Amino acid sequence: MKLVRALLLPVVTTFAILSGLVGAPAHAGLSRVPTAAPASTASTGAAFEDQVMVEINAARARAGFKPVRFFDSCVERLATGWSRHIASTGVFAHRDQRQVLRKCHQSWAGENLIRGEGLTARAIVDAWLASPSHRAVLLKGRATRAGLAVVMDGQGRQVGVLNVADAR
Repeated sequence: MKLVRALLLPVVTTFAILSGLVGAPAHAGLSRVPTAAPASTASTGAAFEDQVMVEINAARARAGFKPVRFFDSCVERLATGWSRHIASTGVFAHRDQRQVLRKCHQSWAGENLIRGEGLTARAIVDAWLASPSHRAVLLKGRATRAGLAVVMDGQGRQVGVLNVADAR
């Protein structure tokens, strides 16, 4: 059995923003999170990310929470950009979640990171669920939108960024 090693890092940010302080909400594109993902042997890319989201929603259902229903194009773009940043710099750290709130016009945002080798979709979600702070992000009742990106770094490790949010 291959040893799965992962490094995790969670963060949650909540802000109440007065409507007069921020411009009109962005018209983010929304697409439905799949309820089932096709089997894939890939360890990165859209099919793998769909598998991770299916696992996240299964965990949410087991805990009595509604599924995260939508991929939000703005939140997805930020997750993708941050995963590429981590992969290229090697600096495993969170972005300031106020960027997600401000740029994507959200009222709450949470972020989970993971980096490791040989990670399956289930292993990623299980690792996050095993950590109280990551579990809190995954099982936040307010989480209705998501952005998720898993890329490979120069050392052959998967780098994953999950952003979950709730629109105003």
